[in-house]
Amino acid sequence: MTVIARSIVHADAALCGSHHDGHRVHHIRALRALQDRDLAVHVLVEIVDESVVQLSWDGQQFQFRHHDVDSIADAFGSDGEVGEWIPRWRVLVLPGRGPDDRTVFTLSDSDHWTACSDEAYTRPVSPRVA
Repeated sequence: MTVIARSIVHADAALCGSHHDGHRVHHIRALRALQDRDLAVHVLVEIVDESVVQLSWDGQQFQFRHHDVDSIADAFGSDGEVGEWIPRWRVLVLPGRGPDDRTVFTLSDSDHWTACSDEAYTRPVSPRVA
């Protein structure tokens, strides 16, 4: 059986190039997380402030950071603010407008937060040895 999942990955206007937690999600990580959706926890998603997202489940609340919480708020589909949290990949999956659409984000613990970077698009150049 082949499972095809479309994911919409939002990028902010600053074109953050970081693939660290809480920034752009790498397509391989998104696909692996979507393959592991059987490990997901259904969560209530709330935007706390300009960089903090709160996930609630089983009477507990956890706060994570994301560089562009406006894109998370824009992704809330017809199901409201309910999503799936896949802890293994630190990925939040929100239902899209259509039945096969998903929007995928990574979230970061505050302890592991890093600033946005555009360095992900540049590759280090190895010195030439003559």
